[in-house]
Amino acid sequence: MNTLVENRPLGRPPKQRDQRQRILFQAAKIIATVGYEQCSLADIASELDLTRPALYHYFPTKQRIFTEIAMTAVKGTFEHVSAGIDRRLSSTNQLQTLMCRHAEHFDNNYWLVNATIAAYGGISRRELERLDEFEAYRRKYEKLANEVIRSGIDNKEFRSVNVEETTRSIFQLLNITRWYRPGGARTAVDVALSNFELIIGGLATPSNAEA
Repeated sequence: MNTLVENRPLGRPPKQRDQRQRILFQAAKIIATVGYEQCSLADIASELDLTRPALYHYFPTKQRIFTEIAMTAVKGTFEHVSAGIDRRLSSTNQLQTLMCRHAEHFDNNYWLVNATIAAYGGISRRELERLDEFEAYRRKYEKLANEVIRSGIDNKEFRSVNVEETTRSIFQLLNITRWYRPGGARTAVDVALSNFELIIGGLATPSNAEA
């Protein structure tokens, strides 16, 4: 799991990987809070109490930072979800696993995912230096979700629906960045489970289902 940790034990100076993680974490937090266009390398260096040359040692440009944030988020989400899905189990089980593991990865990498969604949705998409690779992971994830839905239709667990539209609707339900904050009474997995039950069970009560 690509979890980034904000704090580290005191005593020894940070190793290079630890420092890169600290930079990515803080940069993601700033991008998610104020926006990519408003975030500068000077802001990131100041928040980390680093000189600009020290920051340049790890990341020469803001684009490079955002690219690593976005790639970590999209690749990490896909790998975490796909690793948990067992194709031998029911399609219902696979869909629940997909939604819950997506939410789990989001909760554990909140700022990275939040920054990626916030920046990718605007003109900042052009700033991604590995846009083709990013889009390839997005397509692989959509393909995985489509396969889960389609298998459920084929084996009669799910009724016949438009697979691509259903996948997009599921991803929209999983995108809770605008209102969700970690540390509350309900985790992102709790929310995902509620949405999974809504998808599987529907909103109408049994007595009104055919009304």
